[in-house]
Amino acid sequence: MKIEPFEIFKVLSVDTRVKIIELLKAQGPLGAKDISAAIGITTAAVSQHLKILKERILDSILNRRESHGKLPAIIN
Repeated sequence: MKIEPFEIFKVLSVDTRVKIIELLKAQGPLGAKDISAAIGITTAAVSQHLKILKERILDSILNRRESHGKLPAIIN
C-alpha cells in the first residue's frame, strides 16, 4: 500500500497525533494509559489515534521497507 504525501499531512494535521508522536519519540514505548495521562485525553481516544497512525502511516512505511529491504530515512 502506497501512501500519498497529502495523506500524511492529513493524518498529521491533528494536533493530538503530533503530540503522541513527540511523546513517544521523547520517552520511547508507552501504553495507551501512559499516553492518556501525559496528554490529557481518554485511553479510548489514544487508541483511536494510534490506530489511525498505524494504518495510515506506519503500515505504509513498513511495507515500503519490505519491498526495498531497508527503512526509509523518515524513521532511520
